[in-house]
Amino acid sequence: MSEEPSDETLTSRLHDYLEGDAEPEPEERLLVFTSLLEFVDDYIAQVMAFPDGGAPLAWCPTWWLHAEAVVRFSVMWRAFEYLKTDPALGLSVWWRDHADPHMRMLRDPATGPFAACQRAGSHIAPSPLPTAAPPDGLFDSPEFSVAASDATERSVTEEIRNSPRPWLGWIALTLPTLDEGTAG
Repeated sequence: MSEEPSDETLTSRLHDYLEGDAEPEPEERLLVFTSLLEFVDDYIAQVMAFPDGGAPLAWCPTWWLHAEAVVRFSVMWRAFEYLKTDPALGLSVWWRDHADPHMRMLRDPATGPFAACQRAGSHIAPSPLPTAAPPDGLFDSPEFSVAASDATERSVTEEIRNSPRPWLGWIALTLPTLDEGTAG
């Protein structure tokens, strides 16, 4: 685990990044936290510590063994780094729309990914949800599969290429489609 930052260090780092005169260009934006591990260890674990009195909030020190936690913390980190550039409402939006809902889910003592760890007092490996194979062909349309989309595109392209008037096919392929009732 990384060394515990002092309040002065964390506050000064946030202040330095949030008090710029002008919004930097996207390529010039500096990150407050340069890795997911740094974000969780130096920010989440420090700022969202357990309240005194031992409220029943779930947590697992090996949070990185929980896929759901890694995904949720990753999106929280990315949202934080993006929203911190808005000095007016950015961090308020981050707390309301990202931190609060994700942390509520993660730390839920009944259904969160750390719930079993909290009950056992140590890490319990999560079990994936059971799934069953769908009927053949159910997801073969382009809306559900890149492979199906590519195959449809290839078959249409081949059909046009092998037609007696391919130029008509290419034109039809590039024209926007009209909804019923919108023509003329």
